[in-house]
Amino acid sequence: MGTDSPPQFGIRFRMAAILALLLTSCPGPKPANPEASRLGTPTTAPAPTATPTPLPEAFIPSSRMETARLFNGMEVHSRVTAVEGAPAVVERKTPGAYLLDLEVKVQVPKAAQSLEELAGADPSIGSVLPGLKDELPAATVSNFYHGLYQLKVEAVNRTLARLDQMVSRHNFFDCNTILELRNPNTNRKALLIQSDMDVNTDGSDADRLSDVDGSPANFQPFTSYRWPKKTNRPNQFIPEREEKMKQLQSEYDAKSTTPERKKLLKEQMEQLQREVTDLKKYSFLIAKADPYVVLPGFMFRQPNHPFQPKLGDYVVVIYQGKLYPALLGDVGPSYKIGEASLRICNQLDPRSNPYNRPASDLNVTYIVFPGSAEDPPGPPDLEKLHERCAALLNEIGGYTGELWAWEDNLAKPAPSPQESISSRGDASPPGSVTPTATPSPAAAAASSAF
Repeated sequence: MGTDSPPQFGIRFRMAAILALLLTSCPGPKPANPEASRLGTPTTAPAPTATPTPLPEAFIPSSRMETARLFNGMEVHSRVTAVEGAPAVVERKTPGAYLLDLEVKVQVPKAAQSLEELAGADPSIGSVLPGLKDELPAATVSNFYHGLYQLKVEAVNRTLARLDQMVSRHNFFDCNTILELRNPNTNRKALLIQSDMDVNTDGSDADRLSDVDGSPANFQPFTSYRWPKKTNRPNQFIPEREEKMKQLQSEYDAKSTTPERKKLLKEQMEQLQREVTDLKKYSFLIAKADPYVVLPGFMFRQPNHPFQPKLGDYVVVIYQGKLYPALLGDVGPSYKIGEASLRICNQLDPRSNPYNRPASDLNVTYIVFPGSAEDPPGPPDLEKLHERCAALLNEIGGYTGELWAWEDNLAKPAPSPQESISSRGDASPPGSVTPTATPSPAAAAASSAF
């Protein structure tokens, strides 16, 4: 990430760019007869100019509005209003005489609550979850939903001075609802969330995979869901952090380093040391291998909330009539929602990658089962994940359609028979005949019993 430039510099730069564009697109006047001018011969008389616009004889109040759209999708209505004031010697010292009055108007969406409103985002939701029709009348809009949009508005407020950093229209309207469901027969609780799906590429686990792609811009080798390492295989992301710490320590020890800079360097080294310690001690989910979803951080900081989710809880993702088992595996920014591991994203859309989400519309439904996490944490057991999610869905009224069965794409393929023989070192030479072993008397007796 680059260093932010002062707003004044950005404004002056844009004004200079616009002025340059105007100047280059408005060349100066050309002679009426360029050839005659070059030869020095008399030119024809210039055409009469248009009648000039009469100059005003007094101040005329005015107001003019322009409409534009920022790159982040926000529509901008700008208006210049001119009114007569005091003499310039006075107005130059009056702050309000030359004023930009910035007001952002936001329509916070109402949460979808009825089956009809949910079907507006996902038409198949009622048939995939047939128990919804009985549970929705008693369901309530979660205060997680209201908290999410409150945090979005606060994020907009924080970035008013930097419109380029303001929450995009896409991310502001990224949640259609968060409902609290409770099945009256089983008492099973669930959070129903409708959102889009962004791609998460985080996580590493040297015990299961020694080479993780760490090239995506926002990649981190950690996930919030973790467990103690089971082998002594070193994590591939440790050396680069240790090398960075050496560089920072060298700068810290230099006599020319200022106290302010030393303070910053110390904080960076301490952070890197914490990361190295975690990478040596823990294993994490792997985005390309493990099906997991991400929820905003504030949802995990409500210890007394009856529907508080926890890392490791089971989740079912519903998209276009299919259901995908997952774990709640990571914590994301508190003002955004709708994110899943690359494994899930590739299943929804094979073209998805760290920079291309599989679903931009709010047509992904996440069913989170609070309190379903199991101890101790560990690498996902994909067969058990399928069984538990099927059982939990049945506890909220059942499901129709296909509940996806994930395959372990980290499992080593079973060796072929020929490879097995070669690995034992007893393969016969080409063209030879492998002798048939003579069974022992005990084995012969055992085989004759069948």
